[in-house]
Amino acid sequence: MSKRNILILSLSIVVGAAGLLITTTRAAGDLTPKEARRLIARIAGVQLPSDAVRIKDVSSLGNAATVTAQIETAFKFDKGSDGKWRVAEVRTGDRRWEDVDLLMKALNVEKSARARAELETMATALEAFRRERGSYLESKSAADLIDHLNPRFLGRVIRVDPWHQPYGYEGTRTSFVLRSFGADEKPNTSDDVVVSR
Repeated sequence: MSKRNILILSLSIVVGAAGLLITTTRAAGDLTPKEARRLIARIAGVQLPSDAVRIKDVSSLGNAATVTAQIETAFKFDKGSDGKWRVAEVRTGDRRWEDVDLLMKALNVEKSARARAELETMATALEAFRRERGSYLESKSAADLIDHLNPRFLGRVIRVDPWHQPYGYEGTRTSFVLRSFGADEKPNTSDDVVVSR
């Protein structure tokens, strides 16, 4: 281990086990490995060198494609006062390093906005449900809520938030609270995303 406590690792990410879905405005059948490599190299505002991305497979799925790729980059680690290693920075280009904490904060801002949009979509569906049935759904289960709203009032099933945790719902005949626990995945903290009526 170096005195500066920096470990440089090559990262090989096989994107596709869960699937990296790349959607474009043109048909997925037109997605070439070269275009997939360019899009992946620019993902989330990070500019990786194009030779750091190796496309293994492009599979069409209607107007989308699943791309299996290998991404090579480097990471800097540091050891905290507790003696545990943590990823501190990631190389995003030629001699360019990005603070991982800042990247995670930016990502969580985007995820919060997406969670709020999904909760507002559910709230709009709940309002339509109330207009037709005379009251909101009485339940403490978001799964129960979605089962009652989909497909008549809600066009798509929305069960988990951007952090892959179930949305929360508590409803009475006259009011409701929809909730995502946010990045910390703990209830009633400052990063919760809440929509209520």
